[in-house]
Amino acid sequence: MISQGRFYSIGEVSRLTEVPSHILRYWEKHFRSLKPGRDHRGHRLYTSRNIATITKIKNLLYKEGYRLKGVKRHLRQVHQPEKNIQRLIDFLRQLVRELKEIEKC
Repeated sequence: MISQGRFYSIGEVSRLTEVPSHILRYWEKHFRSLKPGRDHRGHRLYTSRNIATITKIKNLLYKEGYRLKGVKRHLRQVHQPEKNIQRLIDFLRQLVRELKEIEKC
């Protein structure tokens, strides 16, 4: 079971996700969202969030038939709406301010 706040070694992550460690290392080079921390000896330390990303990549590649480029695009789009929502909120706040100024006139 994966717990929040705990760090996992590459071997543990490999067993949990059933993804060989050499594939995990390969994916690290290709996916910005998959960057485990390191301990003082340089060993990888994966978080539960890293494991969720690995599981998502694995499903997209092996179950849904995506290629690496498609997985990268998909992962970018998943994170993009958060930025778009914030831009929309900022725009609406500015619009409300301007409408209030017009209402005062």
